[in-house]
Amino acid sequence: MKRLIDKLESLYQELEKEEVTADEEIVIFRQISKLRESIRKLEKKEHDQIRKQTFLTVYGVENIKEVSELFRADYNKLKNKKNGFDEVSSLFQKYVLSITFLYSTPSIKNNLGIFRKIINEEGGIWKETVKSSFYIFDVYKAVTAITKKTIIKKEETNKDMAFNVYDEIKKVKNILDNKTYVDDVARNQNEQQVRSYYISYLLGLSTGRRFTEIFKTVNIKKKGKNYIFDGILKKDKNQKNEIEANILYLSIDETKSYLKELRAFINAKLKTTKKKTLKELSEGEINATFSKVYNNAIKRITGDKIPNFHELRHYYAIEGTEVFKRDDETPKDTRYRILGHHIKEDSTRTYKTIK
Repeated sequence: MKRLIDKLESLYQELEKEEVTADEEIVIFRQISKLRESIRKLEKKEHDQIRKQTFLTVYGVENIKEVSELFRADYNKLKNKKNGFDEVSSLFQKYVLSITFLYSTPSIKNNLGIFRKIINEEGGIWKETVKSSFYIFDVYKAVTAITKKTIIKKEETNKDMAFNVYDEIKKVKNILDNKTYVDDVARNQNEQQVRSYYISYLLGLSTGRRFTEIFKTVNIKKKGKNYIFDGILKKDKNQKNEIEANILYLSIDETKSYLKELRAFINAKLKTTKKKTLKELSEGEINATFSKVYNNAIKRITGDKIPNFHELRHYYAIEGTEVFKRDDETPKDTRYRILGHHIKEDSTRTYKTIK
C-alpha cells in the first residue's frame, strides 16, 4: 500500500512541473486513475479483514447473519424488563459495532434493516426505543464517535470520481451562502480564512484552472459576445495565453465575485506576513507559500476524497468534456480546448478515459 501511495504522490508532483506537456499530462492522469482504483481495492480488502477479525473478537462469529441471531437472543433477554434502559443502551453500543466496518452506505442500511426486522418480530416494551436507535443518521453519529475514518462512503458516480460535480458545486455554494462550514475545516480559523478555502476549492472545480492561475494570473474578460480566461499559464509553446471561459455551474458574475474575494483576502494576508502583494510574488513563491495549506484544506473539505488542488482539474476535465463538447469535436478535442492545451492534428484523436 505504501509503495502505491508513494507512486501516486510522485505522479502528482510530476503534474506540477512546468515542462510537462499536454500529452504527458494525459498519460499521467491515466496512471493516477489506475493507481487510485488499485489503492481503493486494497483499502477495501484491508477493511474486510479488520471487520472479520473484529467480529471474531467481539461476537465470536464471522458474519452478519450469525451476529443478528446473537442480537435476537440478547434483545429477548431485556425486551420486557421494566428497568432495562441501561441494558438497551449497552445493546445498541455492542451491535452498532457490527456495521462500523462496512464499506458502503447501502450495506449499512441493509444491516440496520436486519436489526429493525428482528425488533419488530420480537416486540416487547423496548421495541420503539431500540428500533429508533438503529436508523441510519443516528447510527452515523455513533459510528463516527467510535471510529472517525472507518466508514468509507462510496458515491455512485463515475468510477474515477468520488462525487457528482454538479451536486458538489451546488453543495459548496450553499455552504458559503449559509456559513455551514465543516468543523475540521473551520476549527481555530477565522471566517475569512475558512471562506478562502471553500472558494479556492469551488473555483478549481468549476473553472479547471491551476492553483497559481486562480490565486493570481487568470482574469475573466469579455471578447466579442463571449467571455475568456486571460492570463493562462502556458505549459508548451503552442498553448494560448487566453481561452474561452467555460465554467461549470457558476455564472460569470459569481466566478468574478469569488475570484475578487479570494484575492482580496490573500493580499491582506500577504501585507501582514510578507509585506508584499500578489503581484510581487512569482508563481513559485505563490505555490511555496500557499499550496500546502490549501491542499490540506481541500482534503478536509472532501473527507480525503481529493488529495490536492491539481486533482480538481481532472474532475473539471471529465465533467467539462460532457458539458462543453461541440458536435464537430472528439472528446479529446474538447478536453484540450477547455483546459487550454494545443489540439494536435494527428491520427490519435481519442481519449479513452472519457466516454
